[in-house]
Amino acid sequence: MAVTIGEICDAIETTLSAAVGLISSQSYDELQEGLPAADLPLIQVYWEGFMMDPWGETDRQTFRGGVRNKPIIIHVDLYATRRSHIGEDMKAVVDGVDALIDVLEEQDTKPYFGLVGLKAFSVDDVVRAEFIYGNESYLGARFVLIAWVF
Repeated sequence: MAVTIGEICDAIETTLSAAVGLISSQSYDELQEGLPAADLPLIQVYWEGFMMDPWGETDRQTFRGGVRNKPIIIHVDLYATRRSHIGEDMKAVVDGVDALIDVLEEQDTKPYFGLVGLKAFSVDDVVRAEFIYGNESYLGARFVLIAWVF
């Protein structure tokens, strides 16, 4: 593989950490057992899974040049605030999501997230989420990114 999963997570975390209003960010190897209130809002970036395309024996093989696509699933969890007041909590979530979308939209030319070897990416899903983390409840959002390497 041209780049490692760790490099992909680190590049996404570094890039998204520039989102307006974000206080803290953690890549897969920096995750903590608890989330100090002073660090919110924060994001965590980690690997969730991957798929591997079959080589296939079709006439399209010529155009692929014998390259196997490997879409890697990366989760970006936004912890906007500890659950306390739904209106204020939802505002924090919406503000955080807007800021992350702004940074993602800036990724319109290669190298995406500053990482040579990351050929393409997509945002597969973004949903509001309530996270239970360290016996605390947080309101936030989960971004499911697909990083394409081949």
